[in-house]
Amino acid sequence: MDDFDSLKGFYDRYPEEWAAWREVIDTVEETAREFGFREIDAPSVEPTDLFRVKSGEEIVEQTYSFEDKGGREVTLLPEQTPTRARLVQKRKDLGTPIKWFDTSKRWRYEAVQKGRDREFFQTDVDIFGVESVEADAEIIACAATVFEKLGVDDHVEFKLNDRQLLDALLESLHVGEDDDAPDETREEVMRIVDKKEKISREEFLGQLQAEGLDRATAEEIDEITAISGPIEESLVELSAKAPDDERAETAVERMHDLHDALAGYGVADACTLDLSIVRGMDYYTGLVFEAFATNRDLRSLFGGGRYDGLIGEFGDQEVPAVGFGFGYSTTTLLLEETGNWPTEALSTDAYVLAVSDSVREIGLEYAMDLRREGFEVETDLTSRSVGEQFGYADRINASYVLVVGERDLEEGVVTVQEMESGEEEQVPRDEAVEYLRDRL
Repeated sequence: MDDFDSLKGFYDRYPEEWAAWREVIDTVEETAREFGFREIDAPSVEPTDLFRVKSGEEIVEQTYSFEDKGGREVTLLPEQTPTRARLVQKRKDLGTPIKWFDTSKRWRYEAVQKGRDREFFQTDVDIFGVESVEADAEIIACAATVFEKLGVDDHVEFKLNDRQLLDALLESLHVGEDDDAPDETREEVMRIVDKKEKISREEFLGQLQAEGLDRATAEEIDEITAISGPIEESLVELSAKAPDDERAETAVERMHDLHDALAGYGVADACTLDLSIVRGMDYYTGLVFEAFATNRDLRSLFGGGRYDGLIGEFGDQEVPAVGFGFGYSTTTLLLEETGNWPTEALSTDAYVLAVSDSVREIGLEYAMDLRREGFEVETDLTSRSVGEQFGYADRINASYVLVVGERDLEEGVVTVQEMESGEEEQVPRDEAVEYLRDRL
């Protein structure tokens, strides 16, 4: 028989490893719930045309797209934004704000590299129907709280920008002014800005000049997009360098308001303004941000932003939206590097050990009573000896072993052993469940 391995970019996760993953995912989802986001469930397969609306024909080459047995073009979800847009458009009765989250697998057919897989988990957290900076701030605060709970908030910073602000600055510098499509020209310049950190200054200036900008304007853009640091300080620096322009001033004022809202959440110190953050997707309309692992070559962990115009492309409702997609692949690397990755081990609250077949039924009653209390409980399934059962309980990291024996039962007690210390205590048989409940 052939040996079969998982496909490249897909992963097998056995119980010990998955227990650690589950703990991280639970932390993200728990945080979303605490902020009032409601969980949704959506299909894993959608019509390919749904993704063409947002990404064009090239999406077929980048995804797992195929023709199903009914002759329909379908795609395994590479992202959930189009699906969410469809869901919002489908229900006209949804009150605002609409606050949704979902964790599910996504698929992209692309080169496999460290931190980038073909099958991956992502948690999307979005607010629909609210235009205010309060929604922007809550999204960032939710993401920042996740890292605080994971114990790596000191290793993460959020870099913020506003595409409206950057677009206003480019317009005030007359970028695209003489072109037939000035908005498209400024959009192309933004794409170049998005690559700024990956290329040399001369390459950056050269690419801007290739778009028709003169050298002096290109250098002004280089100077402005180099502004980075604490939000309020950077806005002061920006105001001194930026041309006098009403649209730019409005965008700056919105960023001031966002800073105040972030301060109210207690996360302003984790955020910096960085005029070079653009996030290449052209559907972003305002705030954009990325979370970076500091002191680790500024590895990007995930990002998000405001996309007020996108939902309207999928129907007749124009619905403002802001959110982020929490990617786990790069975050797990950060947790491992900082020693915060959860222990990869099984855990069990209690093991109920029946000494003989004559007390097995009573043992099962204890196990079921403990399970009804919400505890993880195992019992013997293979007629092991007492010693073997203790060995198994140790292997599954049981916190306690409840020993049910004939002699103890006749005396009206059962024996409870704490596995870590080895200490035993005899407990009245009718109080065993309560005894463990108080300790677990």
